[in-house]
Amino acid sequence: MNIDQAIPSGRLPARFKMLFSTGDLSTSIPLAILMFFQLYFLTDVARLRPDYAGWAVGLPRLWDAINDPLIGLLSDRLRTRWGRRRVLLLFGAVPLGLSFMLMWFVPPFSQAGLAVYYAATFIVFDTAFTVVHVGYNALTPELTSDYDERSSLNGYRMMFSIGGTLGAIILATVLGWFISDARLLFTILGVGLGLASILPPLIVFNITHEKPSEEKNKPLSWGQSMKMTLGNRPFRLVMGLYLLAWTTASILAAMLVYFANYRLRVPEQANYFVLIAEGSAIFFIPFWVWVAQKLDKRRAFILGTLTWIVVLLGISALPADAIAFAYLLAALSGSGIATAYVLPWAMIPDIIEHDQVQTGQRREGSYYAFASFFQKLATALALWGMGQSLAYTGYITPDASGALPIQPESAVRAIRFFTGPVPAVLLILAVVFAWNYPITRESHQATLRVLAEREA
Repeated sequence: MNIDQAIPSGRLPARFKMLFSTGDLSTSIPLAILMFFQLYFLTDVARLRPDYAGWAVGLPRLWDAINDPLIGLLSDRLRTRWGRRRVLLLFGAVPLGLSFMLMWFVPPFSQAGLAVYYAATFIVFDTAFTVVHVGYNALTPELTSDYDERSSLNGYRMMFSIGGTLGAIILATVLGWFISDARLLFTILGVGLGLASILPPLIVFNITHEKPSEEKNKPLSWGQSMKMTLGNRPFRLVMGLYLLAWTTASILAAMLVYFANYRLRVPEQANYFVLIAEGSAIFFIPFWVWVAQKLDKRRAFILGTLTWIVVLLGISALPADAIAFAYLLAALSGSGIATAYVLPWAMIPDIIEHDQVQTGQRREGSYYAFASFFQKLATALALWGMGQSLAYTGYITPDASGALPIQPESAVRAIRFFTGPVPAVLLILAVVFAWNYPITRESHQATLRVLAEREA
């Protein structure tokens, strides 16, 4: 399949959508393990103090403020025989997998030494993640310019993304049945999933094709590109709603394990709540794609977010013995997860064409680099905030025996607070951003007409 062949009709074959969507596995699998288990691994397996663990995942995000825009701007300027985006997939795949493996070993270091080790390995992984993530996502807008087909393509992508998340959690669950040593479990999990993350970018590299470099316009200067990207109002609004929605998803992902362990007191079922939430999200994706096609992306996001708020507040309010209701609400939360996954990513290609009218450039790298930054920033803020809050409220780190301690009521309240009220506030703010988002189906079609007239 040649990208240039896909542009005129705007419609993409289902087979191509599926093959292209495998690329999401290379980022969704590592990100899933980080979202659901990174903080838990650091506090309960590596036995880092919660505040140290929070800094170990928070400090590397300072590098994010540099490497994401840097790689995005660089990709807009690359001129190679493999194109601007595909080259990032070719050379980023192996470092991504290898660096992910290193994050799940527990070396014999002191508390400070462990914090430095995990921060350093996280920085290396994060850089490789950005290279692959930006390269893959920046290919997406070139595949089709159709408003609704982009929702469909992102639906396929996010089904693979959530499927990768689900597969990673299932693997962790099944390994847990046979491996009682938590350190060995996470080492095997890290090595296995690190290897699995290497292949998808190479598949996408093989099935796609970019226009020759000489056909690209001369790029804007670095300063102009940064200014135009951050000055794009629709982009700022989408990044605002995306940051808030993804922070909520990250909080929910990390907190479900703690909620099952210390609120419901069913640690053996912790992964099952995660599986239910992510599994139901796959089934909700086609529904929200359909809603976006019937209404538009903005109104679909608002509707999905409002229903998500109700579900999360319900989870937070559950009594300790309401296990059945917990499973029901976990399943319903999949609707909100699907909303956060699909709709913001479907908006970004429309924004890129809005920018093209203003600048005369297609700057996918710049926009997806900042989107990658905000996604990782959301996860970091969630994990850092929870780590500091647990430390402040007296959270007890398990000892070498692995037995779950009885947590103080203040720590349990913090876990419940992060499960309901905090996400509710974040999602209300996300709705405000979405309410003001200006690009509709009609305005996007007008943008395409302007671009077609210029090209003619």
